[in-house]
Formats: sequence, structure tokens, C-alpha cells
Amino acid sequence: MLHDAAETIAHVGKPVFLYYFGDHDPSGVHIPVHTEKEIRKAAPAAEVHFERVAVTEEQIEQYGLQTRPTKRTDSRSKSFVGESVEVDAIPPSILRTLAEGRISTHVDAGQLAALEAAEESERRSLMDLAYAWGAA
Repeated sequence: MLHDAAETIAHVGKPVFLYYFGDHDPSGVHIPVHTEKEIRKAAPAAEVHFERVAVTEEQIEQYGLQTRPTKRTDSRSKSFVGESVEVDAIPPSILRTLAEGRISTHVDAGQLAALEAAEESERRSLMDLAYAWGAA
């Protein structure tokens, strides 16, 4: 899967931004490191930006996230310090804000505002039509 992703990234020919939302546990911390390494190896000329968005140690403290004991059966647990936290521990509204914050850096604000205005206009037109037909 990572090789296929790297091929696509290389083919696109534009900077690519990968944002990771995952658990704070031995495997969850390893996944983005491994992913970045493999993609860079398979697409060395591509401009790829990686960011672990959640769960971070700072977020655990900032939001007082519920922890759980780290599974010692995970081979990576020997070098892992602290308790584990599931990404599900972050309230959905915060996850949404984190995702929107990353996405908004790649979107032209004027174009987005125009699109949202057009969607609202279409929504009103459809509601008017539904009322006229007695469906609403």
C-alpha cells in the first residue's frame, strides 16, 4: 500500500501533505515514522510533508485525555515512555478543528467563501422547491 501511495505521490508532481491522526502508543507512534521513511524511499524526488496531528503528548496534557496502560506485548513498548491514549479520547469537535486547521492552509479562502455561498443558495432554492411541492 505504501509503495502504491508513493507512486501516486511521485506521479502527481506537486508538494504532498500527509497528516496523521493516531493513537499515542508504541504502534501509533511508529506508524507515521515508518510511513514517512517508506514513502521517501519509494519516491525520493517527491516533495512530501509529514505531520503527526494527533495524539501528541502536548494534547494529552492540554485536554486531560484519558490514558490507559501501555500494552507490554507490543514489541515497541520497551522504548515507549508513558501511558497510552486512543485517538478516540479527543472529543470530535477538537478533532474536527484540528483537521479543518490543516485543510484550510491548502484552500484559497476567497474560493471557499464563494463555494459556501453557492451551496447555501442552492440549499435555499431546493428548500423553496420542496415547500412549493408540499414535500417539506
